[in-house]
Amino acid sequence: MASFALTIKNRVPAKQKTAVSQSDLQTWGLHGIKLRSYQLDGVQWLSQCLQNQEGCILGDEMGLGKTCQTISLLVYMQGAGVKGPFLVLSPLSVLENWRKELESFAPSITVLCYKGDKEKREELKMDTEHTPFTVLLTTYEICLKDFSFLKSWKWKVLVVDEAHRLKNQDSLLHKTLSEFSVGFRVLLTGTPIQNNLREVYSLVSFIQPSLFPPDQAKDFVQHFADLQNRPALVAELQSVLEPFLLRRVKAEVAADLPRKTELLLYHGMSALQKKYYKAILTKDLDAFGNEQGSKTRLMNILVQLRKCVDHPYLFDGVEPEPFMMGEHLVKASGKLCLLDSLLAFLHKGGHRVLLFSQMTRMLDIVQDYMEYRGYSYERLDGSVRGEERNLAIKNFSTRDVFVFLLSTKAGGVGLNLTAADTVVFMDSDFNPQNDLQAAARCHRIGQTRPVKVIRLLGRDSVEEMVYSRAASKLDLTNTVIQEGRFSLLDQAQTAASSTGLQLSEILQFGVDKLLASEESSIRDVDLGNILGHGKNRPDHMYYYEGRDYSKEPSAEDQKSFQRLQEEQRAELTEDTGEGPSLRYKAGVCLAGPLGVSRQKRKPLTAAQLELRHQKNQESAAKRAKLHQDRSRKLEEQKQKKKEACLASEGSSESDPTAIHYVLGDVTHPQAGQADAIIVHCVDDSGRWGRGGLFTALEMRSDEPSKQYQQAGSMKDLDLGNVLLFPIDDKLSRSEGQDQLALIVAQLRDPSNHLSGIHLSALEGGLKKIYSVARRSKASVHLPRIGHSTPGFNWYGTERLIRKYLSSRGVPTFIYYHKRTTNMTSTAPPAVPPAAQPSTSTPPPSPCVPTPASPGGSAGPARGWDIQAPGCGTRSPAVLPSFMKGAFVLFYNLPATEKKRLARYLITYDGDEEDIMSPTVTHIVAEVTHAFHSQELQDLLRRYPQAVVTQTAWLDACYSRQMRVDPTPFLVPFR
Repeated sequence: MASFALTIKNRVPAKQKTAVSQSDLQTWGLHGIKLRSYQLDGVQWLSQCLQNQEGCILGDEMGLGKTCQTISLLVYMQGAGVKGPFLVLSPLSVLENWRKELESFAPSITVLCYKGDKEKREELKMDTEHTPFTVLLTTYEICLKDFSFLKSWKWKVLVVDEAHRLKNQDSLLHKTLSEFSVGFRVLLTGTPIQNNLREVYSLVSFIQPSLFPPDQAKDFVQHFADLQNRPALVAELQSVLEPFLLRRVKAEVAADLPRKTELLLYHGMSALQKKYYKAILTKDLDAFGNEQGSKTRLMNILVQLRKCVDHPYLFDGVEPEPFMMGEHLVKASGKLCLLDSLLAFLHKGGHRVLLFSQMTRMLDIVQDYMEYRGYSYERLDGSVRGEERNLAIKNFSTRDVFVFLLSTKAGGVGLNLTAADTVVFMDSDFNPQNDLQAAARCHRIGQTRPVKVIRLLGRDSVEEMVYSRAASKLDLTNTVIQEGRFSLLDQAQTAASSTGLQLSEILQFGVDKLLASEESSIRDVDLGNILGHGKNRPDHMYYYEGRDYSKEPSAEDQKSFQRLQEEQRAELTEDTGEGPSLRYKAGVCLAGPLGVSRQKRKPLTAAQLELRHQKNQESAAKRAKLHQDRSRKLEEQKQKKKEACLASEGSSESDPTAIHYVLGDVTHPQAGQADAIIVHCVDDSGRWGRGGLFTALEMRSDEPSKQYQQAGSMKDLDLGNVLLFPIDDKLSRSEGQDQLALIVAQLRDPSNHLSGIHLSALEGGLKKIYSVARRSKASVHLPRIGHSTPGFNWYGTERLIRKYLSSRGVPTFIYYHKRTTNMTSTAPPAVPPAAQPSTSTPPPSPCVPTPASPGGSAGPARGWDIQAPGCGTRSPAVLPSFMKGAFVLFYNLPATEKKRLARYLITYDGDEEDIMSPTVTHIVAEVTHAFHSQELQDLLRRYPQAVVTQTAWLDACYSRQMRVDPTPFLVPFR
């Protein structure tokens, strides 16, 4: 094949110098920003590429201002008479930032933010027919959904932010965008080279398909395969990429940027973590015997060990139910103990923190911890929707919020969070580029304070190995980018095995020291000495200096692991029934059966076999009786402890918007004289179940099975549907009506396999139930949905219940069925059992510590307490409705403050509005900047029916239990 360099030289003209100055850009419409010299150079380079190329890659390091350089290019084109249309694609998390910067820096450019649900997007499509725009701004996902509409336009420029999404030329996004009619393509990415030459070719083939046809990717890779041995090829590859790729790093062009310091903080593990760490390692012994055939099983073990190092409560069934706040949340995990000390130190010093984790369930636990300690926070992950994302980012940037909780995937790209000066990684990504992207959220242009990037690592655990492999990979990738040594790309991609270590060996790292003792290895940390740059740095910390601190399992680790295997096999071999017993550890869910290889033994005589059989039977009988006695005692102790704890938490003063937890039978709701709605989740099969709640409901009424089966025969059991009907035909209360709401939240396939509960379906069902409950003033009663279901997201479920029911003023009760001490099932009683409600904000008690949550904020999704029997029957209070007719839009309020005010607004029969409309009667706002005043005045001109008040107006209404005149509380405009 002909030389790529020669082809480029012949077909890509040399760039003509263009004189683009700051004053020129200002003349053409750039306002509110003064470009740095390197940014101006970047705009000139982009304008040069525009003359003779189909596209280019702006690959500046994260935080150097790729967005403003791109906006300047669009302004340059507008000044040259090109009015658009321009298409900009970005992740959802940064869509709002693009809109704001376009409107701020280029007000003459008309922006259409194309997002929302299908109906909203249809409205926007119709608007484009008579409302001109210059830039259409949308996300990758919407682009794929509405590709036929977007494909119909002839775009002058296509901008793809975070363009490493296009590194696979076989991906749907790559193929879809390649079909668009585009004059010029601009790819923005802080990590233009991550893994291999094929990814490099995917990017350049997208921007310059005439020179890099997709079908020549294999030829390209083969042509440059021998870079390491042929220096001439290195120079050729650099010359091939040079016209299309511009890459600058902070060290070269932003020397005035405050220093970034990276630290590793090591922590020990609690006794509970060690117990589960050992259980995970010894559960699937055969996986370690066949590396190639068991790679998936070994990777699963690695993931489970990482979860264990984060927090043992990530495993289902480990945290005791009912979920209660307390120091146990911190003490159960060495990582959370270290985080507790770290955040206390940072809070005292006035620092602000971005906290990243790979696992959203770990963020759930940290969020509970934040509520327990009373720290202010915002959160952004994949479950947080568009408007809530924007509000979270805005609140953190403009308010004194201490911590921003982010998932590395959803919050690690594109955001500008320079209000923070500290980044904390709870765990490390396998791809170090993702962590770099995340750290760049605050270490970027606009940062005025030194930045610390702190990574928490479990001492003598697989976390050390994961980080070490990632550091090796990052070091090699940097060498590739900076020195053009592309032959190292494949080494970088497989850096985790660059030392020849097998995955099974990596899992053994640190076993000797970690499991030498079953006691907790958590130690106090002198953070003042570490973060304050003290002279005597302890051995649980080091500053990262760019070197590869590779680690390997020691000989002692391997011996200790072999000893663990032998002990486990010996324990399994003792059970000589029909085969080795499978002793699965509670709460640990790993893939693959546990098989144990058995050693051949000398054959036994008939007499010996008979004697052994007799002894085995006796031993089995003893073990069975011992196990039964132990189980009964444990269950009795657990039940007594639960009842004692619950009994101590009765409260005469309760939060009317809290969830009530009840020990009793949900089919006989404790609703006093009010109407009640019982909620149950079903699948879409139309076949009524047996046992448990299904049988209990049949004892109560004939309607449930009848209505459900009839809906099934009519094909009316789609996900999210709700069947609502009365169930007072067999048993009824003297006052109040009971209804049953069946939410279709599960799918059952033709093979009778049942799916888990779909939270989206549950959410839709709860919305419908709220509407009915609000109209009829009924209380809602639910069982502990998903109880004992492996992998079930109870946190998300309780968050939905709180969001759509209790926080909106609907009395909500969650029932825990009281088990008998002999653990035998009993039929539901013919009369309601005694079960008394109590709220989830009890007074201090020995069982549940009082949270230090300011501002009356509701606790997180873990229940704060549970109702106890024998506390006296109380009916749900009839709440006043003095806020009826008040439709309130909250503007620029912190999340915790908005949550508090909205909760009571809905409780007292008011309504919260998400968007401005003619129905809004009040805008409750905090004005912290001049542009807030301007925006609010613009809203009042468009919607004169509304008044703008301070938060003190709502507080006055709540405290006086009446809707007061808002005039004294109006926001003054200058």
